[in-house]
Amino acid sequence: MSSHIFNVLKQAIVTFTSKKAKPETFATNLQNLIALLDKTTAEHVNLPSHFLNPDLWNNPDKAPVSCIGVYEDDQVSMGIFILKPNGKLPLHNHPQMHGLIKVIAGRVKIVSYSIDTEKTKEIDEKSFQGETPPVLLRHKSKYGIVTAELGDITVADTSSPTCTLEPDFKNLHEIQSLDEPAAFLDILAPPYDYPLEECASRHCSYYTRLSQVAPNIFRLQEIRSPSWYWTDSYPYTGPDLFELNVS
Repeated sequence: MSSHIFNVLKQAIVTFTSKKAKPETFATNLQNLIALLDKTTAEHVNLPSHFLNPDLWNNPDKAPVSCIGVYEDDQVSMGIFILKPNGKLPLHNHPQMHGLIKVIAGRVKIVSYSIDTEKTKEIDEKSFQGETPPVLLRHKSKYGIVTAELGDITVADTSSPTCTLEPDFKNLHEIQSLDEPAAFLDILAPPYDYPLEECASRHCSYYTRLSQVAPNIFRLQEIRSPSWYWTDSYPYTGPDLFELNVS
């Protein structure tokens, strides 16, 4: 019998490899994937319990975020992120990507922004008359600035449903653990850096809030990766996935 995490990964591959080939099935496949993720727990991936011990994170040499790579190809990546108590993934983008987050330990706060919305386009048309407004993350802006609309501020724990982002909706976010270590399973499609015809540059960029220009509308400045943020990596120790074969 296949494991639960095997079934999650298989459904993720089916969902995102068929997105172009069979677009009429994508919505149903995505909902099936979310339904599986909603049931996913730390036990399904054999999350090592020592990551949830606050004492681990008191070591000054310990990275504030640990990553466990589960799977990656040119269509889908799956990984586990573990954040120290009150740790944070900085505000970052997901160029032309779908993303799904399922908390499997602790609690996190997710602050999301959308770009290229009606409100951001209206603001940019007024502010950048005669110039190219920096509204699209998928096209590099000469300003290094994007205009974004604040969306959801979500607090999620192990009982919460899967959090999602879409290529043009909630496509930037920051994730912070609350009070204790937190872990979440993360699926991205397609992974960073793999080329897309409609998107020339697909690396992960980091941002800071530069200014507020209207209610819930902010200018975000692209920055280097913050000095306080770095990660370390650990091997995946969950159920075997080598038998995966999706036709």
